[in-house]
Amino acid sequence: MEEIILCYIRRMHTGRDYAVSSPELERRFGLRGATLRKHINTLRCRGYPICSDESGYYYAASYMELSDTIRQLNSRIVKIAQARNGLIRAGSAFPDESGQISLPLS
Repeated sequence: MEEIILCYIRRMHTGRDYAVSSPELERRFGLRGATLRKHINTLRCRGYPICSDESGYYYAASYMELSDTIRQLNSRIVKIAQARNGLIRAGSAFPDESGQISLPLS
């Protein structure tokens, strides 16, 4: 399925101006949102420059488009790390199985 999605995005949606929405891709390929995101992630991990922004997914037409998506992903990584760290701090208030208060996991 990844190859089919890749060929379609590369052929029909190269460049930010030609982005395709996630709901449109889901309809076209009969996928749920989470499954589509998994396929897109797999393609990105293989090195294909599939970008995204508020208008949808597109195949990068320039390094600037690619950089914008990389910057967006970096921002999400930071926010996820902050949430994780907050949960680690919250975990110290819960007793472990022995009934003792746990130390942070960091």
